[in-house]
Amino acid sequence: MTVSAGPVWSLPLAWGQVEVPASIGGVRAVLDEGRVAEFDAGIARTPAVDLVYAVLAWALPARAFTEDPATVTRLRAGDFTGVLDGDGEPVTPTHPPHDDTTGTSRSPVFRTGFPLGSVTHPATIEGIRAVLGRERLAEFEAETARTPAQDLVYVALRWGYPPEEKAADDAVIEQVKAELAAGVTRPVRPPVEEA
Repeated sequence: MTVSAGPVWSLPLAWGQVEVPASIGGVRAVLDEGRVAEFDAGIARTPAVDLVYAVLAWALPARAFTEDPATVTRLRAGDFTGVLDGDGEPVTPTHPPHDDTTGTSRSPVFRTGFPLGSVTHPATIEGIRAVLGRERLAEFEAETARTPAQDLVYVALRWGYPPEEKAADDAVIEQVKAELAAGVTRPVRPPVEEA
């Protein structure tokens, strides 16, 4: 596999270290034209915490599945031991892979905000595209294409979080900081006992 310019991973496969593309744009560049639409559709619907595994599945050399299935299984299980980025640094996924045996699926939304969990925003590329304005969409597409897959969850968090919600959260946090600095204390409410 010829790797184009952009982020790469060096994978420890049975026949040695193999360099593969580590970004959405990198994988797209090496795919046969007939498979790009399938790749794009799958990546767009993948929850951000699983994008690293989706990119890996497409980036792995075809021969790895037959000649080194143990390593493929280990990588897909989230054990990236021996995987290095383009700078020679170890690659670590932010989240373990989804366990398909549970019968559940990953959420297509993030729950964040202040108080914790008060804001829901998209956690898929498809969902983020749907809420972005045209002027921001091109910048989002360019960033997701070039970002190393292990960092895509952070890109999704930043782009999917509504700017007005972030501003409101920042205002609440700043207010609490100011009150703490001024010595203002808020009364602590005792827990409500259930009967």
